[in-house]
Amino acid sequence: MKTNRKSEMKTQRKTGTMAKNKAGRTGLLRKGIIMVLAMAAALSLIGCSGTKLSGDFDEEKVKAAAQEAIDHLVAGEYEACVSLMDEEMQAAISAEVLAANMEAMNEQKGAFQEYKSCSVVGQKDKDGTEYAVAVVIAAFEKGNLTFTISFDKEMKMHGFWMK
Repeated sequence: MKTNRKSEMKTQRKTGTMAKNKAGRTGLLRKGIIMVLAMAAALSLIGCSGTKLSGDFDEEKVKAAAQEAIDHLVAGEYEACVSLMDEEMQAAISAEVLAANMEAMNEQKGAFQEYKSCSVVGQKDKDGTEYAVAVVIAAFEKGNLTFTISFDKEMKMHGFWMK
């Protein structure tokens, strides 16, 4: 009987360890996805310098476009959010990736409450291409999220980062 009990205890420990490992892998996957988004945004702006917003952009339209993208995310309309991206971003980020990230954020931050602030600056990449970058702080039940979204002159999202 002692052998059976030891065997059962080992099985229970292994099962518990497997469950912890699975939960850990899920957490790592979510963190990895968040890192992909962060890297995509960072890479799109490497070599960029902050400037005054170009006359090719309307600050209010940039703010509205950023809030539209966030509205789609918090409503679970991931395909609609992806449709606002330029081709390069669409190739890098799918609706499924956005959904996984928002699920992780919803678990941490709860439901969306309101927009707290939005500011817009201009950016130029190393080739001189101009972008508008909106930094939106949004209040959620359990804290704030900062969204940094860059737009090209056609008002397509070129970078997207949430922290």
